Amino acid sequence: MAETAAPADDSKKEEPKSPPAHMRDEVLLKFVGTATLILGIVLLVSSSIAIAVLSILKYELGAWLPILPLSLLVILVGGLVNGYFRKVIDRAMHPKKEEPPRPPQYGFMYPYQMPAPVYPMRMPNPPVAMPRPAAPLPSAAKNRFCIMCGKQIPMEAKFCPYCRHAYTA
Repeated sequence: MAETAAPADDSKKEEPKSPPAHMRDEVLLKFVGTATLILGIVLLVSSSIAIAVLSILKYELGAWLPILPLSLLVILVGGLVNGYFRKVIDRAMHPKKEEPPRPPQYGFMYPYQMPAPVYPMRMPNPPVAMPRPAAPLPSAAKNRFCIMCGKQIPMEAKFCPYCRHAYTA
């Protein structure tokens, strides 16, 4: 009965891919980071134990105290190097698949995401000159034209009632 049993599914498991040959420097630096991290942890634990033992034996600890921050610095550097090169190798082995752009959620695009226009920008129309009367009318002595909007305003007006342009004289 044991001879007729189906083979186990262990043969179907995928073996982890090894990094390509052009990434051997990154793999080496990842292992260097791991070794530095382990070395820092060993240094921290051993110096802590040594300081504890020396303090019990009433020895001078001044020369041993700088080892603690040094070991923490070695742990930090080893962890950062290991983490960085682990990400580099992971991105090279498993490239991110590009996702198709998602449609706008609310049926319109956010203004800062709008595509650039394909048509040239139009310039505003030039201002149209107001025709001047040929002969001054008697009412023209009491009125003048606003220099901003071109509408007729009273001569004694200090502000244009249409565009609020100020007149000092």
